[in-house]
Amino acid sequence: MIQIQSLSHRYPKAAVPALDNVSLDIAQGVCVGLLGHNGAGKTTLMSLLAGLQEVRQGEILFHGKPMAEMSRAERQKIGLVPQDFAFYPQLSVWDNLLFFASLYNMRDKGRLKDLLEKTDLTAHKNKAAKHLSGGLKRRLNFAVGLINAPELVFLDEITVGIDPQSRRFILDSVAELTQQGVTVVYTSHYLSEIEQLCSQIALLQQGRLVYSGGLSDLLESQTASVRFITEPVLPSETLAALGAQPIDRNGMMETFQTASEVYAALQKSGATIRYFQQGHGSLEAFYLDFLRKEAA
Repeated sequence: MIQIQSLSHRYPKAAVPALDNVSLDIAQGVCVGLLGHNGAGKTTLMSLLAGLQEVRQGEILFHGKPMAEMSRAERQKIGLVPQDFAFYPQLSVWDNLLFFASLYNMRDKGRLKDLLEKTDLTAHKNKAAKHLSGGLKRRLNFAVGLINAPELVFLDEITVGIDPQSRRFILDSVAELTQQGVTVVYTSHYLSEIEQLCSQIALLQQGRLVYSGGLSDLLESQTASVRFITEPVLPSETLAALGAQPIDRNGMMETFQTASEVYAALQKSGATIRYFQQGHGSLEAFYLDFLRKEAA
């Protein structure tokens, strides 16, 4: 669906580019988790893909067509739910939906009523948006981003600062979108959300794409190391024999010897094994390790 070819972007007076020669393909109906620390280029990439900034170097193709050649109707099949609230706080929930629907020349009020029901905002229909709770504001933000029934939607940190019930509701709604064939590009600092929702991962580092592919492939490919915690901590000579080094302040050790050899040595030591894992059991474990290695 989306082909990103040699995409670069530098802001005026910036010493380094925000994006540097990024190429990436995104298939129809896939949920892609976009990872990267603050300043890695995530927001810039999403802004370019959503058409909020002009592509100056490289190319973005939607269904094989350059963005610059897309018609208004084709562009309106792209949705964006930003981290910041993108509605008018002084307007009611219903008036906000009516206003944004008018921007798409959409007169189907049935669609808006469905969005109210799906986001559980019907009871708050006539309430000014500024008087909604944080979780309900997130739901309204989500509803506004889906008014145009997008084929492609960008979701940028949409669960920040909300209650668990609203977070669960939004995550279930995102999963439903992908089941309906909508292509989703999702960013979140809650890596468990990306692991739950996304089958594909794109990892940006200092404006460069350093990994793109399946989530399962990413975790399975990172199997070289073995991590363990024992109680008490093993003597230094035993750790040296295992080639183990501490990687945090909680007693976590890491070695690149085979898991069977390490486990046998730990059992022989007589220490209690509190934690033992080969590779990364979660996206969060992988990403924290990735950041640690980058910092080193």
